Amino acid sequence: MPEDIETMLQRDEDEWLALVSILDAAADTVVHDPPAPPWNARDVYAHLARWIAHSTAAFEAHRDGRDPPPDPPGTDDEINARWQAEDAPLSLAQARERAHAAYGRRLSAIGSTAAGAWDNVLRATAHADGYRHYESHQRYIESAGREGG
Repeated sequence: MPEDIETMLQRDEDEWLALVSILDAAADTVVHDPPAPPWNARDVYAHLARWIAHSTAAFEAHRDGRDPPPDPPGTDDEINARWQAEDAPLSLAQARERAHAAYGRRLSAIGSTAAGAWDNVLRATAHADGYRHYESHQRYIESAGREGG
């Protein structure tokens, strides 16, 4: 695995663990205030599960020489709102499990990629839904003043 990807994965892990710690402590508390959607920990976990699953599928498709899955229709805000409504029946535990499974699949896909397969598209796709995404949710939570409840 290229060194830059190893470095990215370490930063991903650090930011993932920090975000998970905050979400697990927050439970049903609203962790995103306006202008961000008013989400609780379940909503954030479900959101992460959806986006990580999507970017991992795109990563695997490119790596394996297949066409990537189509992007969901709509703007990011429209997609997020639609997915939030669809995932509303999930419990916190179910959403958390989905997010951790998606994160694990992402790590496995990246970690199992042969050294010679890494091109610019694969590198860019590997960075999708990693530490930058996790950091953005931490910033929303911090701006709401609800770190850990």
